[in-house]
Amino acid sequence: MPFRELLAVGTTFNLYWFIAVLGQGDWVWLLAIMLLVCWCLYRDTWRFAAMIAAFGMTLDYLLIEMGVFRFDYPFLPVWLAMLWLGFGSFVWVIRHVIASYSPLLIILIGGVGGAMSYLAGYRLGAVDLPLGILTTIPVVLIIWTIFTAFILLFLQRCDKAQREFSQEEEV
Repeated sequence: MPFRELLAVGTTFNLYWFIAVLGQGDWVWLLAIMLLVCWCLYRDTWRFAAMIAAFGMTLDYLLIEMGVFRFDYPFLPVWLAMLWLGFGSFVWVIRHVIASYSPLLIILIGGVGGAMSYLAGYRLGAVDLPLGILTTIPVVLIIWTIFTAFILLFLQRCDKAQREFSQEEEV
């Protein structure tokens, strides 16, 4: 992936994140449009995104039930589900870039980035941290570090399966 494309994809995902967190339920329609455009531009992205979103939403739901997070919704907010779909799409689109770095570096970045994402969401009023920042952030850091390792393994398997499927289609 050329640097310009990586920069464009990264910037777009950050914009997507801000739209989800700041707009919450009001801008779900815009998130849906952005996802559809992504899925049209990057074929088969939606499959990986749906799987990661399912895992991520389950993880968030468990953290809500354990009292780590609290949202102003009776269940998971739709904008959070859309955010998970966007995150899964982003990871799939940059999978070749991710694969070019040390897995340990990616796991470290994922752990810190995941924790900082929830801290930023808290600061922007999108999520409440009932246990407080000093308890929640280390917990989320550990969970996101483990989750990132899982994502890397899952990404490798999905990418391998896609390559094998593509090779079968060519024959």
